[in-house]
Amino acid sequence: MDARERNTQPGRAPARRRTVMAAALLLLGGALSFAAGGGEGPEAPAAAEVTHTLAGGEVMLAHPEGLALAVNADQLLGGAAIGCGEAFDHCFYLPEAAHAGSNLTAATLRVSVRDDLRAEVSCLLAQPSGYSDLRPGVRRGEPVSTARFGDLSEGAAGSYSRSDVLRLWSGEACYEFEPRMVLTRIENHEPGAVREFTEDEQAAVTALFERVLDSVTLVNGTRVSWPTAPRSTLEAFVRLATPRSGASVTSPLAVRGEAVGPWFFEGSFPVELQAASGEVLATGFVIAEGHWMTSGFVTFSGELEFEAEEPTEAVLVLKRDNPSDLPENDASAQVPLLLLPE
Repeated sequence: MDARERNTQPGRAPARRRTVMAAALLLLGGALSFAAGGGEGPEAPAAAEVTHTLAGGEVMLAHPEGLALAVNADQLLGGAAIGCGEAFDHCFYLPEAAHAGSNLTAATLRVSVRDDLRAEVSCLLAQPSGYSDLRPGVRRGEPVSTARFGDLSEGAAGSYSRSDVLRLWSGEACYEFEPRMVLTRIENHEPGAVREFTEDEQAAVTALFERVLDSVTLVNGTRVSWPTAPRSTLEAFVRLATPRSGASVTSPLAVRGEAVGPWFFEGSFPVELQAASGEVLATGFVIAEGHWMTSGFVTFSGELEFEAEEPTEAVLVLKRDNPSDLPENDASAQVPLLLLPE
């Protein structure tokens, strides 16, 4: 049984988004009198949208007016290097002239081919650097699937960043997109030393990045649709029939459901019960009840025995079997339960 969500053909952007996108160009347009240097410098913002084909030749996206573009770290100017780093295939960024004198250090959209993520499940679920146990919003289709790790942030004494990490599985390769803004804390500056890059200005930059993301297509014309939710239960990959989320259960605990074939290895995957403290209360495996070497769903079943002297809040963790032991291939779904004494 395969209950994947199919790609949809997106229509025109909602009126509110069109308004924000128009505001983006008006808000930033006056500051974007940016010109590229020599032939080795970054490209100037395009007078009209230019289409770029990403490495691998199967994914295209548009370069809107208002963003500069670099294809290697040497081409980055100003603080853009902080946002995109050194490893990327394309870096779209707000030119420094558009935020000079403000507390915005960089606004970037990093685009990279993830050659280390060679399967759909790994592409969509591998944790962004520095994070663990995130369960992204997911949209599975044929051949295109996408994921969104949203509302990511990092902070330090003097600065902070806001970002999302989005992934695209094209059926053949994994592409990663990271829109990011890095700002210094306005309260750490002397009064009047810098102006605050306002929420409206941040929204305008976000609209420019969304314009790039909304333009992503395969070269065969297949449109890409991104998840709107930043988190999910991972039901796109593993689903429980029993126990239900929040159920009160006794030992032995029957575990039944269905999972996509890549969740298994040699016909099984591990499960465990964890207390709220993180203590592991029980471990075991569930077994596929059919041919598991498929991208579709396969039913599974198993049992876990546990001891509970009193009602105990716990989480049932269904782990993707990862014989490689590479952290980028880890994934898990979690279901809260209440363990009862026998």
